[in-house]
Amino acid sequence: EALTNYNLKYNFDTGDIFVYNCTYLTEKTKDTVPIRIEMLISDFDGNNITSNVTSTKIIDGNNTESSYTTVMDVYGNLIRSDPENRIIPEIQPELPNLLKYPEKGMQEGQSWTVIFNRTINYNSSLTDELEGTKKYTSIGIKTVSTKAGKFKCVGIRSEVNFTANTKKEYENSTINLTTIGKISGEDWVDLEDGFLVKSEYNVDKILITDLSEVYKGIGIENYYLETPMKSHISSELENIRKE
Repeated sequence: EALTNYNLKYNFDTGDIFVYNCTYLTEKTKDTVPIRIEMLISDFDGNNITSNVTSTKIIDGNNTESSYTTVMDVYGNLIRSDPENRIIPEIQPELPNLLKYPEKGMQEGQSWTVIFNRTINYNSSLTDELEGTKKYTSIGIKTVSTKAGKFKCVGIRSEVNFTANTKKEYENSTINLTTIGKISGEDWVDLEDGFLVKSEYNVDKILITDLSEVYKGIGIENYYLETPMKSHISSELENIRKE
């Protein structure tokens, strides 16, 4: 039996709008945060896609809105984002339509891996160093139904392992924060146009806080705090307007 080849890419046009309902569940507290994400394709020049994204979180009945802009090619390679420090697609599964598709196409069961490393200087007292790998696997075709309709989709499984080291200057000493994380889940994306239809992710992180330098002055040599954090993120296409 011949394997099916898929040539996935983002077939977007200026004026396209995608609306997603996303749910962020923190396992320990059972807190659920609904997030509504609206994505407007503001420009497409044949090669690069510019998206303006507004994200609205609803916490205790209050809406918190944030927005960002991305420029990527049709295969999901991020060229730039604004604000540049906030968009790290490899570790933010709640951000839609930032998966990387292989330019040579793919077959069912095929895997491909992306290695990422970033140094982010937020300001003079806060620096982030992030590195990790993201392994994608194509898992076949099925029809997925959401409020937006029925879509013939390709499934892509993702597994991310990453480490983030954050240095924070605090009252003449440095606090080192290390996050060790694993993110695993599945995206179902439209076979024809590449947009996200539905996704489910589990995020498993341990935050290690090294306060040794802060406590050194009172004779404590090594002082670490470990905080495990588990969450579940699901997203679904609620509405779509294609130009």
